[in-house]
Amino acid sequence: MPSHRAEPATLASFWSAPIACETLAIGVGVHRRGRGCDLDLLEESCRRETMGASTHLDGASANMKHYLIGVLILVGAACGGKSGGTPTLECTATGITCAVNEDCCTGNCDTLVGLCARVPGSCVDFKCSGDQCTSDTEACGGDSECCSGICSGGACAPLNPACRTSGNTCATNGECCSKFCNGGTCSNSPSFCVQTGDTCTTDVECCGGLCSIADGAALGLCAIVPSNGATGCAGAGEVCDVGADYAGGPLPTCGGECCSRACFPFGPSGVLVCQPPSGCKPTGELCREDADCCGGPGQPDSTSNVTCEKVGTNPIGRCNNGNSCSPAGAICRLQTIECNANANCCAGNVINFDTCAQDNLGIPRCLTAEVDCTDPSTQVGMSCATSADCCGLPCTPVPGQEFQSVCGAVCVPTDGTCTNSADCCAGLPCTIAPGAPSGTCGTPQGCADYGQTCNTATDCCNGQPCNSGKCGTVIL
Repeated sequence: MPSHRAEPATLASFWSAPIACETLAIGVGVHRRGRGCDLDLLEESCRRETMGASTHLDGASANMKHYLIGVLILVGAACGGKSGGTPTLECTATGITCAVNEDCCTGNCDTLVGLCARVPGSCVDFKCSGDQCTSDTEACGGDSECCSGICSGGACAPLNPACRTSGNTCATNGECCSKFCNGGTCSNSPSFCVQTGDTCTTDVECCGGLCSIADGAALGLCAIVPSNGATGCAGAGEVCDVGADYAGGPLPTCGGECCSRACFPFGPSGVLVCQPPSGCKPTGELCREDADCCGGPGQPDSTSNVTCEKVGTNPIGRCNNGNSCSPAGAICRLQTIECNANANCCAGNVINFDTCAQDNLGIPRCLTAEVDCTDPSTQVGMSCATSADCCGLPCTPVPGQEFQSVCGAVCVPTDGTCTNSADCCAGLPCTIAPGAPSGTCGTPQGCADYGQTCNTATDCCNGQPCNSGKCGTVIL
């Protein structure tokens, strides 16, 4: 029976906790085990760490299990720690910001996104080699050689028969499960998370919040968490519209199939992906707690009774529609443009009141109340549901506030809390795990992302225009 690899219930330590490791003699090899602060043990084999193309967010501070075939020995400091006590891991784990290859435990710093990542190939001395994994149907001598992790009858067997998983050779974007054929190889880097149907080892790396792994398998496939009461829209990070075939020009009107109504280019790759909306999570987006959702407990208009709908023991769900008016942060229609969205904001019907405004990505969101944006600085320090309440200034979580988030005065710097990249200062990506309520602004990526400030178009990633001091195309 397929199973999913449950990722830790708390993500606060995921991004910042130091990783300790210990070495245990087991059977015919050495079991290296790392544990992040407050995180449950999450065992991964070496080949899970190496097969498939580089993965962005794969439960990096979770535990990694490596087997070395050889004699039974007890090593005092296999992870580079000091002898005596509990040694520490002196390298950066997968999914965490890096500058050079030497920073990473895998020996690979993905230059596209600036994160430590897995690479196709084999595991040698706790490092991922750069040798290309073997594509589906080609000859193999063992599971670890194959991009799929399955060598059957002397040939690599597909993990997903419907498309080619990451690491396989390709000629077109449409052949790949990731919908991104980069340099003749299916890449899982079109977005900040792994696409549905592509290879994974943990829930946290999947855009859909679920990694389904068959018993005994090295790799699983990303899937969308089952949820009752959520719409069938595409969540943040999923490739949308023409995806990697986008070559500039008009963008999908009203955001196409995205729950956020924002199908824009992902800064590092230029591929069209559904963008994370500012602030609280609207209907259909991944969530961990009811309070993550617009209209949930602790959010403005909580009487809408919006909940994070989960099935079974899944730690991740999707925000439902609630059972009342559309709360602050919900997707709405503007007075002049409908976009097949609700006009019934709790602060007042949009037709009669100015209660729907665009956030820092241009997404129409219900407001907590009508707001005068003549001078956005007057909103600084005010409670908010999204950046729309802040007249485009960042709306970021601040513990202890009445409604959890407040309007900031300026863009968020490196290591500051963000809900999307438009919250961050120009050139800084917002690194956020699927379903997490917020993330952190990373290190400079060399260009300004969608919704970030700019002076000219040359400041913006992938040739996006600079409109009124912000990168991006005006679509509404």
